[in-house]
Amino acid sequence: MSLEKYEIKIKELLGKIEHPLYQKNLMELGMFSSLEQIDEKFHLLLKTSNPDRKIQIEIEARIRKSFANVPSFVGKVKIKFEIDESLKEKEAVNRRLPEVGKIIAIASGKGGVGKSTVAANLAVSLVQEGKKVGLLDADIYGPSLGSMFGVSGKLELSGDGKNSIYPHIAHGVKMVSFSFLLGKSQAVVWRGPMLGKAIEQFLFQVVWGELDYLIFDLPPGTGDVQLSMAQLIQVDGGVIVTTPQNVALQDARRASQMFLNLKVPILGVIENMSHFVCPSCGTSSHIFSKNGGKTLASDINVPFLGSIPLQEEIMESGEKGLPFVLDQKSSPTAKVCREICQLIASASQKSQEAQRSS
Repeated sequence: MSLEKYEIKIKELLGKIEHPLYQKNLMELGMFSSLEQIDEKFHLLLKTSNPDRKIQIEIEARIRKSFANVPSFVGKVKIKFEIDESLKEKEAVNRRLPEVGKIIAIASGKGGVGKSTVAANLAVSLVQEGKKVGLLDADIYGPSLGSMFGVSGKLELSGDGKNSIYPHIAHGVKMVSFSFLLGKSQAVVWRGPMLGKAIEQFLFQVVWGELDYLIFDLPPGTGDVQLSMAQLIQVDGGVIVTTPQNVALQDARRASQMFLNLKVPILGVIENMSHFVCPSCGTSSHIFSKNGGKTLASDINVPFLGSIPLQEEIMESGEKGLPFVLDQKSSPTAKVCREICQLIASASQKSQEAQRSS
């Protein structure tokens, strides 16, 4: 077989191999560079913009698995990578969800600060602004968004017959949560790689349709789910949720550093449970210290988006499965949440424009 015919065959195989980070094959991404024959060996040179050796090893493993079915390639192909910055633009396009306008990640670094409550109410606030919104519950071990929208336990989801499912819709929000797949007491005992695969399926095997915003409710910590998110899609901005006390602020700082490491612009900081207003006398008490969110925002040089008080009504609305911006829509707290929502929408628009121009 001539070198030309070998090249045609190799390109055919590369066209069937999906990149581990993007929903495109290696030929669509323009990764083929050249094929040379030296003595009895073939030297395949691939272009990549990603210097991460782990990703290159994964790509090479997928190629060799494909080549194993071609006897004339076994043991005769050497694979090398060269860095080509020109591929970044094409890769960035392939890290967008086709019909999704902006993707916003909500993080805290620490559990128990009300991050999911904030994410749920921000999603509904955006719907109240006339936006099309999706909400992805990325906390695989402790999914809670379902119950906040009145869904308890397993939920029967319909599909399109093509290995994709339709999201559940509640209060105008399209949503997916791992809680829809679990019984009330069922635990998830998974290793890291399985978490990444679950996030990939939630992103690309859910029929999200046209959305103005997809809100990504991240789990506590700075681990596998956060890394998978950043590798799989281009996030337009991250929001940090914290309470005022030092223990929460320490983890919030780690979450902000995570966003910086993953090159996700930080849109701002929200201080949840900032103070308690006595329903009888109206006295405001700072139970969890004071001004921690403002201090964090100042320290990391991002906007302070607002404070949400600690109120019994917020807890009760969550228990009822009705976000408080609906349950208590005329309350001062609901007004604050809507104002925060508008600030996030404006900041995400500026962030997206800046990323496109860079």
